[in-house]
Amino acid sequence: MSTSSRAQSQSSRYSRKRSNTAQSAYKSNNSAAPSPLTAAPPVKVGESKTLAAWVHDHEKSAAVIFNHNWWPGINEGDLLRVSLGDSESGFLFFVLREDYNSVKPQLQISIPGNTAEVFGIRNNGEITVTKLDKELCKADYVEFAFQDQYLGRNEMWRLGQYLVGKCVYVDQDISFIGVIAAKVTAIYVGGYRVTAGCMTSATKVVYRSLSAKTTLFIQICKEFWQFANDGERYSEKVVHSFLPALCTKWREAGTNHIVTIVLLSRVFYDQSEIDYAAGPLRRDDEGRWYKDFYRVINDLEVVNDWKSTLVSLKDSFWAFQRDILLNHHYHQASLGHSSTSPQAPPLPRLVGQLSYAHDGPILEALNMSLNPTETHYIDRSLSLTGVSMIIITPGTGYFRVSKHLLRLTTTRLVDQGFAVDLIVLTKPPLHQSPIFSFWGVEPELKVGGGAMGSLRSMDPLWGGDDDPCESLGKERTVFWWEPFWMSVSFWDKQMDLPFREDRFVARARMYEIRSLGLLDHDVLSSIEIPYLPKFYSETMTTPIKGQFKDSISKEDADKFDQDVFALSRNVRPPVIGRNSYASSGSGTILSSSYRSVAGRHIRRSGSSNIPPIEESPQLARAELQAEGGERLSTLSAGPLSSSPSHSSIRSRMSTRSGSSESTNASGKSRKTGSRFAPAWLFNPFRSGLSQPQTSNVSASAVTSPTLATTPTITTSPSALTFANSGLKTPVPRSPKPVNILPRASPRNSALSRTLEEDSNLLQHRGSLTRTSPLSTPPRTETTITVMRRTSSAQHNSGVPFPSSLPNRTNPSFPREYVPYHQSSLARRWQHTYPEPLSRMEIKWKSMVTPACLPLTVEHFPTKSELETSYDIFPYDFVVDPPEMRSFLVKPPAIPKGASRDEARRAWAASIMREMVALRLAQGFQFILRSSTPNTSGSGPPPTRFPRRPSAFITDEELSPQAVGAADVLNNSNDPVYLSMSNEIHQISYTGEAIRVRRYVRRIVVSTSIEYQCLIWPKLGEGYTELKTSFASHGLENYGWNRLDMLIAGYENQLHESLRYWRTRFIVIPSADSPLTNIGPTGEKLDDEEIRLVGMDKLAELISRVKWQAPDGSLGTGTQTQPIIRFLPTDLGPAACVLDETLMNRLDEIHALGPLRKNMRSEKDISQMSLCAIGKAMREDPVGLPIKDCRWRGRAYADAFTGSDFVNWLVKEFRDVSSKEQAVEIGGRLQAQGLFDHGRRTHGFLDGHYFYQLRPEYSAPSTPRGWFRTKHPSTFGVVEGSGFYPGNNRTPSRRTRKRLILSQSLVIDIDGNKRSDQAETVILHHDIIHNPATCFHFELQWIGSTARCIEDQLKQWGRTIERYGLKLVEAYVGQICDIREQNPFQSCYPVRLSVPPPIVHDLDKRVPEGTLTHNYFESALLRKFGFVLDIEAASTYPEQIDPVYSYRRAPFKYSQWVHRSGVVFAQVLGGTNGFLFLTNRLMVPGRMGTSLKSKEQRPSALADEVMFKVNDFCSDSATLRGFYDEEIATLTPIPEDPPPLKL
Repeated sequence: MSTSSRAQSQSSRYSRKRSNTAQSAYKSNNSAAPSPLTAAPPVKVGESKTLAAWVHDHEKSAAVIFNHNWWPGINEGDLLRVSLGDSESGFLFFVLREDYNSVKPQLQISIPGNTAEVFGIRNNGEITVTKLDKELCKADYVEFAFQDQYLGRNEMWRLGQYLVGKCVYVDQDISFIGVIAAKVTAIYVGGYRVTAGCMTSATKVVYRSLSAKTTLFIQICKEFWQFANDGERYSEKVVHSFLPALCTKWREAGTNHIVTIVLLSRVFYDQSEIDYAAGPLRRDDEGRWYKDFYRVINDLEVVNDWKSTLVSLKDSFWAFQRDILLNHHYHQASLGHSSTSPQAPPLPRLVGQLSYAHDGPILEALNMSLNPTETHYIDRSLSLTGVSMIIITPGTGYFRVSKHLLRLTTTRLVDQGFAVDLIVLTKPPLHQSPIFSFWGVEPELKVGGGAMGSLRSMDPLWGGDDDPCESLGKERTVFWWEPFWMSVSFWDKQMDLPFREDRFVARARMYEIRSLGLLDHDVLSSIEIPYLPKFYSETMTTPIKGQFKDSISKEDADKFDQDVFALSRNVRPPVIGRNSYASSGSGTILSSSYRSVAGRHIRRSGSSNIPPIEESPQLARAELQAEGGERLSTLSAGPLSSSPSHSSIRSRMSTRSGSSESTNASGKSRKTGSRFAPAWLFNPFRSGLSQPQTSNVSASAVTSPTLATTPTITTSPSALTFANSGLKTPVPRSPKPVNILPRASPRNSALSRTLEEDSNLLQHRGSLTRTSPLSTPPRTETTITVMRRTSSAQHNSGVPFPSSLPNRTNPSFPREYVPYHQSSLARRWQHTYPEPLSRMEIKWKSMVTPACLPLTVEHFPTKSELETSYDIFPYDFVVDPPEMRSFLVKPPAIPKGASRDEARRAWAASIMREMVALRLAQGFQFILRSSTPNTSGSGPPPTRFPRRPSAFITDEELSPQAVGAADVLNNSNDPVYLSMSNEIHQISYTGEAIRVRRYVRRIVVSTSIEYQCLIWPKLGEGYTELKTSFASHGLENYGWNRLDMLIAGYENQLHESLRYWRTRFIVIPSADSPLTNIGPTGEKLDDEEIRLVGMDKLAELISRVKWQAPDGSLGTGTQTQPIIRFLPTDLGPAACVLDETLMNRLDEIHALGPLRKNMRSEKDISQMSLCAIGKAMREDPVGLPIKDCRWRGRAYADAFTGSDFVNWLVKEFRDVSSKEQAVEIGGRLQAQGLFDHGRRTHGFLDGHYFYQLRPEYSAPSTPRGWFRTKHPSTFGVVEGSGFYPGNNRTPSRRTRKRLILSQSLVIDIDGNKRSDQAETVILHHDIIHNPATCFHFELQWIGSTARCIEDQLKQWGRTIERYGLKLVEAYVGQICDIREQNPFQSCYPVRLSVPPPIVHDLDKRVPEGTLTHNYFESALLRKFGFVLDIEAASTYPEQIDPVYSYRRAPFKYSQWVHRSGVVFAQVLGGTNGFLFLTNRLMVPGRMGTSLKSKEQRPSALADEVMFKVNDFCSDSATLRGFYDEEIATLTPIPEDPPPLKL
């Protein structure tokens, strides 16, 4: 590498050194820099040069400007690194083509200002530029973090494509299409973290969210109140160490998560307590009665003050146990006790016992948290991305669960793409963790294809007892299963005892010995392990304390290690007969307790100078011959006295163990060496990250206790026992401790290893206590590492794994690979982890910034697996460019003169891109070409299924070619492969049509699981019963054909089955006065009139963004859509449907709108006199509607509105072409005296303002009905039997009239045309609007950029805010159904202490058109600042069928919303009062949250409003006074006049 000084770099061709000042550079001749025409040899990689850097504004140019003249030999496309001095850290950039006209000669290199600020580069400062090799700088992984935005998977893919060929550096801010913002947090090249790198099409991008929905589950169980080894309670560890540390991490990262905290517990009851503990009792597999309790501490809140939260959380721990064991049951018993009963009320009783950690409702809690995420597309938040679920348990990570619930949970988590973080408050156990156990039936291999013929059906979780009829009478066993979707972190931080690597603290909880009372006697003196002898240190001149005379060499120590930890060789297993497959199949079925190791001793080496490690053997239920030949009696195990979760995971089955004895072939007892030593000794204690270890996901079995007898297995400790029809196979093992898992030959590696490991387990039966820690190797890596290195042994060794040998999990012997049929699911997260994780480290990254599901996966089934385990569903559709009118596809740029085939191919590419994007949005992933080519026959084990007669798959069709997500669709000839758990899509272009092939795995559909529990909401007053169901809503039955037809333009409606995104918004009249009171013409208006002007402004904004089809027309139909116009009214939603004139105007809007030009008209208003104009206004059959009007109780006879007059002018006169011109003409006619304003206060305004013709231009007219007009032919009501809201009379039932009260249109939210795709949204909005109530509109989209939608909404919100209107996001459904969507979210009930009074003839005493249903409840809500949101369906006239295109179900109760938008309310009626719900869609930084001062927290303001209403309704005197005030405001009924006397 050659470097040159600054002086050399600035010397002219005449060797004259110049000053570095800008002035001298300006005065110097242009020839100071080397001539660009001078040919120079290319600069070699590694050479560097010192240059003077300029800094320019990054908004003008984000690229580095490099002057080639200052470093000849640098060519376009070279990769250069910029750094300060000799530092190797810096940023990279590609040299662009030099523009000699724009680059100043004195400029050497110019850097964007934001980049210079990150790396500390100053203007005119020296930098070092180095040429690098592009191949060595290609980034393998790049991590992005983003905040306060919903980043869809489609946007992730497009962002990755945009960055291909660009250089990125850590902490760089990335902007895409001007709306998507992210920051680079990490870059990996070759497995190492670097500061800069180059993005390629093969780069995997990991997206992490700083604004996610986080749920914290804290398990309350018996262990929760116990003391840890350091003397601290586990409950204190939660609030004193872990949660403060987590909050600190969140604060340092600048997160903005929405947090929910839930306490969960399970309480078991004895048979004698069943009657008292009434409620949703359930029974587990062992017949025990229990109830599950959940207490919500935080409910979807952004926690800013964690100190107060932690204090209340600690108080809730103690109250939680008292509530579920005492208060709840007493309250339930008191409710069942009649007040008139002569018997005394029941006394409080303490019933039930908290479960142990392994019996807790972990899966049930996860499924309740997954229920709202199943419909994440409804009420879609535009500022949150991702879901994080964290479980905190005082157990060891072992849980006993239901098989079907575990299967359903796995399916739902895999489909939704979420992982779970498990926080274990204990030390790492001596078994695999996390681990689940369940009862099941051993699966059997069925030949012949079908759902059960796949490899997955041999896994105990997915097969075995799917058919209840076939599983009857079969033996049930216990299987172990490791969840690949759960990552474990062991939190054992001791606040007062810092961790020291040179100190080992022994730990053992001998519950069995304690329960026998043996700790009171001196029985522990023989249970000890002597210390290792001290020896000399190489760095010390004097020996350590306690000198040790016989020093040893390193060779002796290594030899001793190999002699001690070597495994026995040349072992031949004896032939052992079996009685049944369940008891002997493959040697993996063990007794109900195999936790101990029979006869384990460490061999001594006679040549070693180090004395061996001796230990006192203690075995349970077996006898072992000691070294001196005497036998040691074993202790019999008694019942457990403490948590089984803190001891062995199999301690619950201690009473079911059989007896076994370790003998050799001749029947003599002998010692065996520890076979497990290398696994636990060499991995956990080395420094740094351990070699990644994959996890086993299958299950091992423990025989069912229902068996009468179990064959006793006697085997030699030096032999490996297995059963496979007498097969004998030697199992060679390497004596070197470093080579723990030697690579065997492809011929017998997997078979030998499987038999060897499984046979190992047979030696460990019967004992309850372990004699040596060598027998239980703990896992050294995290479970989640399997997602990157799955099936390593299986895929790399090319081992034919026989399907007749089931692969089972042994919690005490974790394997280093995942079975093939499970790795296909685990690999969905394969590209999330650029570097392996250690099992011992805390997974802060996943808890602080949860990762989104990767876009890519490398797993693809083989051809034989597709034929035997999948069904194919093909379809195709023709691409016809003239018919392409889809609002979802952006028209391609087709050059002029292109042929028809070229145009068809361009359109096909655009349609395929949208098809791929929408599949990504539904959770699919790109299937990539494997980065590790298989040369040894990797893949699934060969099956024994016969080939199907109809072979429909060829080899060339099954070859994904993409190397990365950005590489997809770069070549239109290559098909695209996408997968999602049980489904694979192949999309290709045939030259005329787009072909889609769906491969759907044949699986047994999971049935829903009904569940009952008790939940205490955050603002509740006790536990309420909840009935819910858990079901998987997979995409197997998704309407893909319908979606593709929609993309291609053959359909134009979003169907409910497409799972499109939707969110509802409401426009609320705010409590504050409008910021302006001046109208468009400069006139002063009141608050209501200003709000009407604001609504007209909103209509104008919506009209501006209407989508225009490629042919220039508007909308999706063949006819043009009307201009947006809202119809004002002062009636409520249920009353306005009886206004005849309003309904006529509604019909006009549906009939192409009021501004459709009358092409037959030949009238010119400029040629007409005032009298002629007045006559035309009165007598034109399709002219201006002049009628008697009423507004806010004031009548206007023979009046018309300004908006109607403007529309009439535009339609009927040839010389009026625009609304602006019509407003000008209207003002001139008013000035000339044609008409006046109804109240004589305004000039002519285009809006809901009433005007009346002057007497000289008006003519007597027949009074026209306005309200309560009886038209039997229109409403189906018999003459004289009118029906009005609130009337007690029932109208005669006839055909209901269908009224469509909303309108829909497609809008384009990419006004600046910056996006690379079509950004369209379907907008549904109300047509009729009352300025005193809410206006509604709903947005529906599929595949559009959420940030574009949010920017459009913010623009609308800022505009209408000046007019006293507030735009707020609201729930799509009614709030009383919120628990059906989110079980942890509940309404806050407020009851009325005094029922509302009954007022006779109330409908006659209120203003005409006022609803009398729940009259006093509505008045009470208005008193506290609520406005009507949606009327109940029951309030509408029975003869009317109102239709809103955005409402999918009628509202059961009338719903109101506070003027601030922070809380909703529904009126139940009577003493039931109201239901209140905090608007959790409204959080800081979201739409409509511009609150002031103390109102910055919407949840706090909502609580304040609800508590005020509750206090008011609880005070009987205050409530009666309110009723009296409302009755006093009613109009008295006029008395009938006395009869006329003749």
